[in-house]
Amino acid sequence: MKNLLILAAFFILSPISLIAQAADPELDYIKQAYSKEKKSIVEEFMGLEVKQAGKFWPVYAAYESKREKLAVDRLKAIEDYVNNADHITAAQADKTANAALNNAINLSKLNLEVYTKMKTAVGAVTAAKFLQLETYLQTAWRGFAQENIPLIGELDKTQKD
Repeated sequence: MKNLLILAAFFILSPISLIAQAADPELDYIKQAYSKEKKSIVEEFMGLEVKQAGKFWPVYAAYESKREKLAVDRLKAIEDYVNNADHITAAQADKTANAALNNAINLSKLNLEVYTKMKTAVGAVTAAKFLQLETYLQTAWRGFAQENIPLIGELDKTQKD
């Protein structure tokens, strides 16, 4: 199961690296594909009984709507950073750092919010199980993004070599 999740997460997340160069229709397509695939992963991982599923999926849908907005903001910040990485100024670095930190804070707040709502709807164990999966997927995304965007000053080093 773990290997399936790892494979699925990277399969889903890898097209997102194209977003820095994508037009809005492409972004919309990627978001839709990601949402469908992610929902399938969540459904398989959670293994909910019918009664629990009826309570879980509305909370999940509301969460995904909010999370998607944060993801779009994060991707726009990454795109802005990538477009300026080879000649980043102090102001752009500050803007990027603040955008990343605020996005992480907002995502953590959203995770707390969904956990609280899910705990009420389906119980603490099921809510924690979902939060564990969501944290895993978010961590996989962050790792993937870190591996695929240049570090500040990295381009300067490669250009000098």
